[in-house]
Amino acid sequence: MTDLDVQDPAAKADNMVNPAFLAASMIEERAPDIVEALNDMPPELAVAVLLRLPPDRAIEVLDQPGLEREPELVTLMPREAAAKLLAGVSADRVADIFHQVKEPHCSELLDLLDPDTRVNIRRLLQYPKDTAGSIMTTEFASVPSTYTVQQTLDYVRHVESSRETIYAIYVLDPLSKKLVKTITLRRLITGDPQAPVLSVARPGRLITATPLMDREDVARLISKYDLLAVPVVDHGRVIGIVTVDDVIDAIVQETTEDVQKAWRPSTSRTWKSASGR
Repeated sequence: MTDLDVQDPAAKADNMVNPAFLAASMIEERAPDIVEALNDMPPELAVAVLLRLPPDRAIEVLDQPGLEREPELVTLMPREAAAKLLAGVSADRVADIFHQVKEPHCSELLDLLDPDTRVNIRRLLQYPKDTAGSIMTTEFASVPSTYTVQQTLDYVRHVESSRETIYAIYVLDPLSKKLVKTITLRRLITGDPQAPVLSVARPGRLITATPLMDREDVARLISKYDLLAVPVVDHGRVIGIVTVDDVIDAIVQETTEDVQKAWRPSTSRTWKSASGR
């Protein structure tokens, strides 16, 4: 029996709206479960709980596509706190949030982001909704074509923690920076370490998307060629990648939006447990 089980009804009622208590009860939960709980709370309470989670957990939660009312939650946060959390969220996710945040909140939050992040977000915001450019991430791994397999592996180890995902490595011309080949991580780790990185590239034409390609066309491209990610190329240069997760998240979010409005689970496991219901 837990402490919560032996609390009197008044204490349980207090805990139902105690952000610190709720946040503490969620720390060990998986991000999707925390999202489910927050979706069931009034927005003000959800924000209070988010701000009491450890920053890395709060960032993980904000990065989840299933989190509802995210623009409203971000708007309700103190500006500096919101900016610090958004700086850790993937760029494509932040851009999606900013697309829905009204002025002057959007500009105020953008101004609080670090210069590099601000440039990335502004670039993503310029693309129309439902295009490859609007759902791509600007975090990807690329190396010059002069690298060896070993140099490329060393680079991947160095940047792994700062990239949203590394499904493939994009090999660029060292002068023009244009895309030469795409190499999967699997082929890279099985290659001769001293061989040129291009030696492990598959023959054949490049499979790429354009920034304005409809996301459903991107999904077909990923499905047809059994890809985990496709590079988004503008004038021969990689400006981002769309992962299979990006496509699934975007399409599922749209197709289930009406269903979520019409039906929502009354409570999540975490919210039930914390509230004592």
